[in-house]
Amino acid sequence: MLTVRDRAKDTICAVSTPPGLGGISILRVSGEDTLKIVRKLASFLPEKPESHRIYYGVLRDPQESDRPLDEVLISWFAEGRSFTGETTAEISCHGNPLLCREILEKLISLGARTAEPGEFTLRAFMNNRIDLVQAESVLSLIESRSSASARLALRQLQGDLSKKIAEIEDDLTWAMAHIEAGIDFSHEGLDVVDHSGLKKRLDRVEDEIKKLLESFRQGRVLREGLRIVFAGRPNVGKSSLLNNFLEEDRAIVSDIAGTTRDVIEGETMLSGTRLVFLDTAGLRDSADQIEKMGIERSHRAQSEADLIFFVFDLTAGLTKKDEELLGSLDPQKTVLLGNKADLLSDSDRKNLLETLKKSQFFQGFTGSLQEKLFFVSALDKKTRDHVLKTLMDRLHLEKAETSATLSSARHFEKLSAALESLGRSRQMLADQTGSEFVAVDLKESLIAIQEVLGKRFDDQIMDRVFKDFCIGK
Repeated sequence: MLTVRDRAKDTICAVSTPPGLGGISILRVSGEDTLKIVRKLASFLPEKPESHRIYYGVLRDPQESDRPLDEVLISWFAEGRSFTGETTAEISCHGNPLLCREILEKLISLGARTAEPGEFTLRAFMNNRIDLVQAESVLSLIESRSSASARLALRQLQGDLSKKIAEIEDDLTWAMAHIEAGIDFSHEGLDVVDHSGLKKRLDRVEDEIKKLLESFRQGRVLREGLRIVFAGRPNVGKSSLLNNFLEEDRAIVSDIAGTTRDVIEGETMLSGTRLVFLDTAGLRDSADQIEKMGIERSHRAQSEADLIFFVFDLTAGLTKKDEELLGSLDPQKTVLLGNKADLLSDSDRKNLLETLKKSQFFQGFTGSLQEKLFFVSALDKKTRDHVLKTLMDRLHLEKAETSATLSSARHFEKLSAALESLGRSRQMLADQTGSEFVAVDLKESLIAIQEVLGKRFDDQIMDRVFKDFCIGK
């Protein structure tokens, strides 16, 4: 993996488009020797190319009597006006992997080197073209698997989240300056710190950090999608409901208990948000070794899920075995789907609701029974929209689409650390502990915020941020 400052002066090159055949491919070259190297292949380039202009011509191999390589377009970007901040050329050639490899080999033989994964974006960061939050959003935008995820990544690339975090940094810097001034002047018997004003500023910082941390769940759903597992006893309709929600025949449906022996996965979209559904083996005691392995995978899938759809048969009611299984699930992320609602009369439904209200399982829930229970039918195509739209509304994703939102685990960790340090400093301030002690925790909070933006970093942080980047970006 690349180190941050090593070989920073090298001119680097890579193919930036995906491998395979296509109409065009793009090779990117960046660094201080870009013009010298590229002009050896592209003699049609002027001695002083104009930034943001495209030049047409034929690449020729100077090492083989100017043998033609390909007809290309070269987009030119001057130092300080490119993505990396360095002199950059983007060569658009015909989309044949053989041509790309040959041109890349020629660039390397003429003095460039192959870029390491994410090195173009790293250089943009090192040259202050973007901060670390924006650098991470580049990869998020490339890897987005839903329109909601792409919109969030683009907003972060444009500085939406960075601006909010920078405001927090400014407030903490102001607080640190006042605390340190108080320490300096205390030796002369002067009190220059307005504690009420300082408290208000730190209260505001705490509120802003908490809001960002609270947005993490919505941001992660927008970025990665929502993983939903169907769980329950065998033969209650899990596979049928999976097919209903996916709007395709993904799982085998049978009256024979234990048909599903492995985790079956499928995904769909709802309002631009990716939803991943997993049908799992029915939970029961079984001597069948294969079925037991499927049940073990069911438990693992449930622990990793964002939501659990616990399916039970309304015609049988919530049985003792159902309640036993429910007791092993996380109540905060479990929703009950009472299947076969089409077989219930209104009076049956009313009586069942009264019975369920007395159930031991529902006693542990916060909120109303209606928030945790849906009457559904795998045969009714309206089931999907009714359940999913209700649950998605409860996630308040529309708020995350219009405000600064966390979606990275690294940001969540650093802001959590900043909040913890801030809490200690605020408590010491309230207890009128010495300013020197307040300043220590306040500085820790500030450092955590600066690490989010990349104003403080080390190779370990860089490795974590750039390890999944592709070569050429």
